[in-house]
Amino acid sequence: MEFNYPGYPIKFIQKDRCRDDSAHLHSHIFKFFSPKTHYHYIIRAEYHQEEVFAIKFYCKKDRRSDFKYSKIVNRGDIGNIVISCLKVIPILLQEFPNASFGFVGARSYDRTGNLVEPISKTQRFIIWSEVVKKKIGQVTFSHFEFPEASGYLLLNRKSVISEAERIELMKRMFIDTYSDFPDLMF
Repeated sequence: MEFNYPGYPIKFIQKDRCRDDSAHLHSHIFKFFSPKTHYHYIIRAEYHQEEVFAIKFYCKKDRRSDFKYSKIVNRGDIGNIVISCLKVIPILLQEFPNASFGFVGARSYDRTGNLVEPISKTQRFIIWSEVVKKKIGQVTFSHFEFPEASGYLLLNRKSVISEAERIELMKRMFIDTYSDFPDLMF
């Protein structure tokens, strides 16, 4: 799989504070436009306790859908879209130099057949993990895959606690914050 895509310029839109009692503190929201799909995309970098961002994206036209993270646009520009999402990492590291980043490959949903992709090794996870491994080095981050939950973690090496302890804290925090996050990693 080759991912020699340049991605698209991203634009910061706003910082949105989370108002519930979860470990999700606030979100940094960005957008970009794909001239190939002719759609705008929204990137949400959700900042949590334990200094970790969950990176998510969706097509702006689907913003009101409960399945916005699971819909497939199917216009053949996934390489540029994923690379564009990764462009938030150096931007966020300027403000949060110790931050780690997580990605979960959402399960695809087919409305016509009312089918939902299995939770492990989703097609989005496979793409995310391939791109991240090729585009993000090992100097700043340790890479961890959780294929049973379609999750990927870039653990910042500047952390003062052990990798094992930090991963356990992050797993628990994500499960407590996102009720639909699979409890498969334990």
